[in-house]
Amino acid sequence: MQTIPFLNCGKVFKVNLPKKLMNNDPPINLAAVKVNPRNIEMPCVLFNYSQILEFEIFGLNPSLSIVYRLVRKSNHTGKIKVLEKWTYKASEIFPTVVQNIKSIEPLVLNFCDCLDDRSNKSFTYIVQIEEIIVNNATFNITNQEISAIVSCGESE
Repeated sequence: MQTIPFLNCGKVFKVNLPKKLMNNDPPINLAAVKVNPRNIEMPCVLFNYSQILEFEIFGLNPSLSIVYRLVRKSNHTGKIKVLEKWTYKASEIFPTVVQNIKSIEPLVLNFCDCLDDRSNKSFTYIVQIEEIIVNNATFNITNQEISAIVSCGESE
């Protein structure tokens, strides 16, 4: 039986980002997309998240480190599984004083989650920030988008 892939668009959250977030602090939700595989046999979910990261570094030994993670939450049980982590880093390599440097960078995260059986269950995929470490830098996240494409994972 052939199934037609379908697209789910998600929602992004307006959040105030702290200058410091440690991995033992509660993560910050950036965006989420709900998915229901609708009885698709061996479904695969192709997840996509994009954003623009604007930052400025200045002063002595500037650095910025942000750890993102993708989690899958069962809408039935509430159980959360961490699927992937990504780390973004910007810093001055040599310990010197840096004049103000502004940068605008696109960031795109993709992940394919193949489920192991026919599933009537719905899930929410959530992009979170798990850790933020900033030294002599400021940053902002804009232009976020999130989506997921669900298709049959069987070879044809």
